[in-house]
Amino acid sequence: MKLIATGSHLSLIDAEGVRHDNLRPVRLFPLTEPRHWVSLVDETGREAACIEDLDTLAADQRALIEAALARREFVPVVRRITAIKRATDGHDWHVETDRGPTVFRIETDESIQSLGGTRLVIIDKAGTRYLIPDVAALDRESRRKLERYY
Repeated sequence: MKLIATGSHLSLIDAEGVRHDNLRPVRLFPLTEPRHWVSLVDETGREAACIEDLDTLAADQRALIEAALARREFVPVVRRITAIKRATDGHDWHVETDRGPTVFRIETDESIQSLGGTRLVIIDKAGTRYLIPDVAALDRESRRKLERYY
């Protein structure tokens, strides 16, 4: 298997020498297994290859996939919760993320899901996922605001 960068997509030459163009990587388990099970799919969603472990790839091949994943993934990491305010159809969360401050709305407490240990994912009304990699690492005020929901 050989990967080639072609603009914003990837091309793959498989073990039989067949070239597959316009591929994009998709993490099958993006939050629980981000380094494992990455599928390379075409524009119709058909899988051309599945990579079990990114760390088994040569550094240049791994870098191509990681760069393509970074271009298409958007999972802000919550660093601080500044406020949680009641809204007519849920709660507005005012947070500081690794990408800057933002406000998002969640509809129910079920929008906050544990990923095991102290990791949480919050899914807002628009479907955007926000990651808290370690609740214990949040400041005391952020943890206090979160306690009501988690």
